[in-house]
Amino acid sequence: MDIEDINRIAWNEEVKRGNYWSRIVDEQEIRKAKEGKPCIMITPEKNVPFEWIKDSKGKKVLLLASGGGQQTPIMSAYGCDVTTVDQSEGQLEQDKIALDRYKLKANLVKADIRKTGLDPDFFDYVINPVSLNFIDDIISAYKEVHKVLKRNGFFIFGIANPILYTFDDKCQEKKLKMKYTLPFSDLKSLSKRTLDKRIKRKDTIEFSHTLDSIIGGLLHTGFVIEDFYSDKADSEPTDSFVYDSFLAFKARRI
Repeated sequence: MDIEDINRIAWNEEVKRGNYWSRIVDEQEIRKAKEGKPCIMITPEKNVPFEWIKDSKGKKVLLLASGGGQQTPIMSAYGCDVTTVDQSEGQLEQDKIALDRYKLKANLVKADIRKTGLDPDFFDYVINPVSLNFIDDIISAYKEVHKVLKRNGFFIFGIANPILYTFDDKCQEKKLKMKYTLPFSDLKSLSKRTLDKRIKRKDTIEFSHTLDSIIGGLLHTGFVIEDFYSDKADSEPTDSFVYDSFLAFKARRI
């Protein structure tokens, strides 16, 4: 099963559905960035602390699966030398529309975030909003980020708390019901019938990962964690039970 291709098709469909991570930012956000106050998000609710990205102005910034028409134009407007990698043509098209609309520049690359094909030791920052849950091997993504970052470069990313994947999606809108064991994988945790339905609906294939792979894997790949925050899920049933629904890291390559 080609997970990459399934998720590429799914995210192209999400663009058509108007997914939150596919909505082009407005002119006010671009103006704020040009004025030196960029606001980007790597989790659903909170802005990335300005201190995390303040020094990125004028630097080489790689955005991985960063939301169509969002981080790309904002960081370009802030004055960064931006390259964006995404496997979804739809998301990249949203970036292109935003760049054209606001007369900004960025290098757009269609590729898997684990195999970018970009030069090693090249970028000062890598920024990755919540998307690592769409790949089955998080360590491969960490290794690619480590490869393309300069020494002492920063890796800023968000990821879902694994506990979110224990809940039954069908009940989540009204109440929480635990159903799955961890680590969760759409490929292994769902019945073949349910998985086939997800693929037919052009839904994404997701993986919870483990805290050991998320945190331990990051450290073992050659990063140190410099800062951290958590975020809500923007869902009342979930947020009433789990405050730390999403995790955000600022790590430095050593």
